[in-house]
Order: sequence, then structure tokens, then C-alpha cells
Amino acid sequence: MGRVSIPQHRADLVRQAVERFAELERALDGLDGVALPGRDEPMTDAAAPEPRDRDAVDVVNHLHAWHVLLLGWLAADAAGEAPSYPADGYTWRDLDRLNRDLRDRYRGDADPTAARERLRASHLSALARLDAMTDAEIFTDGREWLRGASLAEPAHECLGGHYAWALGAIAGPAAPTPA
Repeated sequence: MGRVSIPQHRADLVRQAVERFAELERALDGLDGVALPGRDEPMTDAAAPEPRDRDAVDVVNHLHAWHVLLLGWLAADAAGEAPSYPADGYTWRDLDRLNRDLRDRYRGDADPTAARERLRASHLSALARLDAMTDAEIFTDGREWLRGASLAEPAHECLGGHYAWALGAIAGPAAPTPA
């Protein structure tokens, strides 16, 4: 699945997130258990030096963890504070370590039902937060903590854009092309 462009209006940002989340829910409903189709080994993120996500629960927990980060960024921004971005103790160069640490935070709870309930709740919380904001609040550039960007970029990346990644991740490896 290719990169999803960032919508330019709050309603479109929310609609895209809702639509992609519904696709994700259908894909998760179609899985046999929690294993990722076509994978005997954990998923390997092209950017990560080692496998990160072993199954669909790890993918679901990964999405939830980034929702939690997004909600923290939005709350800090609304309070006029610059949040730790991407997270306290991490820079974007530490993304692999951050993602592994986020994964490990939830590894003890491998219950797919609990993971999906957490994901649904954090998804709805993020949508509610965005719904309470105006287009100007979301799309006005210039936030120093975002290096001059708007809130639309991290909101999209943690919602619709991240769901597109997850859909590809749980779909399994592409079938070989016939010669």
C-alpha cells in the first residue's frame, strides 16, 4: 500500500481515519487467530535492523501506542507547551528503539480482544480530540516543536497513514509475480 496523502481539512482527516480504521477492522476480523498471514517469522520493518512485530496483536498494540503519543502531543500543544516529540528520551533517529520499547510495553498482554478494545478506545479518543478542533488549529503551520509544520502531519501519520501501514503489514508478503 502506498503512502497516503495528508488531507487538507479536518473533516477529510477524520473521514480518512474512520474509513481506513474500518478497513483495518475488517482485515483483523478476517485473520485466522493472531498470526500474520504468510509469515513464519516476525515481521521485519524495512527501517529496523531486527524483526519487531511478531503477530497481529503487536501491530494493534503498535497503533494504540502511537495514538497515546498523539493524544499527549495534542494535549500539550493545547496547553501551550512543546511536547517531547516523538517521546521523552527519544529523537526521530531513535525511532527503531522507540518502536521496540512501545512494543515491549504491551508484550505482556497478548490478548487480541483486549488489544483491539484498547485500539478502538484510543482511536475514538483521537477522533474526538480532532473533532473538537478547528481546521485552523490543525492545519496552521508554524509549531516550533514540529519544525514549523502543522498538527495535521502527526495526526495523519498516527491515524489514516498508520492504518494504511497496518493493512499492508497484516496482509502478509506480496505473492511472487509469475515469470
